[in-house]
Parts: sequence; structure tokens; C-alpha cells
Amino acid sequence: MSLVSHFLLFVTTAAAAAVCNTTFDGRIRKNATASLFTSAQSPYNPKYVLGQNVTWDQVIKFPDIEPSKYDKVAGSKPIEVVINDTSIFASTSEGAETALRRAELLINNNPPTVSGKKTWFLSLRTSPSRPLNLTHEYVLAFHEAQDYQADFWSLKVGTPLDPSVSYGEMVEGGYKDQRVDEAMLGRGEVIYIQGYKWASPIQTYFLAPFTPDTWHNFGLYLDYDDNKMQILYSTGLAELETTTALLANNLSGKAPTTLGETHIGIQKKPVGANLTNYLFEGEQEFGIDEGLVLGGVWQVDGHARECGML
Repeated sequence: MSLVSHFLLFVTTAAAAAVCNTTFDGRIRKNATASLFTSAQSPYNPKYVLGQNVTWDQVIKFPDIEPSKYDKVAGSKPIEVVINDTSIFASTSEGAETALRRAELLINNNPPTVSGKKTWFLSLRTSPSRPLNLTHEYVLAFHEAQDYQADFWSLKVGTPLDPSVSYGEMVEGGYKDQRVDEAMLGRGEVIYIQGYKWASPIQTYFLAPFTPDTWHNFGLYLDYDDNKMQILYSTGLAELETTTALLANNLSGKAPTTLGETHIGIQKKPVGANLTNYLFEGEQEFGIDEGLVLGGVWQVDGHARECGML
């Protein structure tokens, strides 16, 4: 190899490293215990978002399953987030959210994760022993505005809370798996990503079968500067593939305002007709024991393509 070739290789490698710096790493080391999540060493907020008088060491489990693709790379292990009848969060502004059940790992208000151009990597799958009730709508990951009044994007499974909105309107350039049919939608056996909460109509960017006992891997590219979003996806140990075009979505992430924060875990909405406020209206069954398995949660600066991940 010539000196010029060596130089070009060095420059290319250095440039790739510059745009692919890790901006958040939520992967959990193999020797970690649940007490990590209540400590200052946790990559997540040790106090939120939980039921009253509940601590993270009561919520986090370590399932005996094959690690996700990005846990294999990092030598880390999956975790399981569990909800039950005590998973009732009380906010300082709204009080106890009696109709909602939630346990969400909160990535603290950290401007580098919700500004610029970033890619989230996230793998999730069903629990081997704590199934979700897909007659409900679940929000499994979302970016909440700083004033708590909007979600800029949300990753969901299950049956939509509002039948008039249903699964929203598929945007041009979005992705709908050809296996998704009306029967599957009726049973809520789908995983989907929607955009800005107050868009009218609600826009759906991604829709696929929520196959049980299977890792669902996402790469979510977010361009906060230009309000663009692109979704990469695979299952099992397969490499991510680009499923959508680079699509417009209100991300409102320009510093220093409306940066907000990212939540990952379980938010289970109630069921019921004509609900005007799902925090306090609607029904939840008793005896809830449900879980979601998470793995490979991390974020890089730039697009996965620039990191050689495609």
C-alpha cells in the first residue's frame, strides 16, 4: 500500500470515528445486579419513571435468554422491565396516574442525546414468562418534550387506545410489512413507530408483525437539525436494513429549548370507550404481571451508514 493510500485510509477511519462517537451507552455488563439501577452508576435515572414506593431493583429482572445482537458485540446482557398492579406513577403536576401502568427507564435530560444528528440502537422482545396483553396499547420507547406535552416519536405494540385513530396514516416512504393483515391488526400483534403526537392525522412510519420470542432490532436515525427521521430494522441476529426513506417529522430538538428526554420500557394504556384522559379514565385488569425484554440500547453520533453498520 502506498503512503497516499495509508494516508487516505487514516483520514477515512478518523472521519468515521468522529461521526460515530457513542453519545449514550445503556448496555448492561454481565456481572451487574438489579441494585445497579438504584445507584448513581446506573446509565439510567435511578428514580424515574416508576410506581409510588417502588424501586428499580424491584422492577429489573435478568432473563435467561440469548443476548441481542448488540449485547453480543458489547459482551453485555439483556434486562427485563416488569410492571404489575403497583406500577402507578404519581407526577408532581398530575398526581397519581391511576389508569396507566408504567415502568420506563429514563435517559436523563441530556442534550447530546436529543440534538444534532443521532442514531438510537434498541433491541426488544417478548418476555419468556410475562406476556403483554395486546388488547391494550403499549408505548415501549418515546422522546418526550421538555414540557411533557408531546411525544416527538413513539415505538408501540398492541391495540390502539383510540379506535377512531387506529394505527394512524402510513406516510409515503414509510414501511408496512406485507405480512400485516387485518386479523393481525385486530389482535394488536404488531409493532409500529409513529411520529409527532399532535400531527393530524397521526403519522405512522413503520408497521410490522410483533413476532413473539424474537429480537426486534431498531436503528432510529434522528436529524434534530432538519426534522428528519429514518428507521432501520431487523429481527434475530440479522444485520439492520434501511426500511424507510429519510422522512419529515417534527423533532423540535434544537438546543437549548424543547430538548426533552427519551424513555424506554413499558407504558400500558387502559382500555375503554370515549376516554378523554387515559391517565385517569379507563380500565386496567387486576393481577398484572407483564414484562418486556430489552437489549443493546445505545446511541451514536451520526447515521449508522457512516459507522459501517449497514
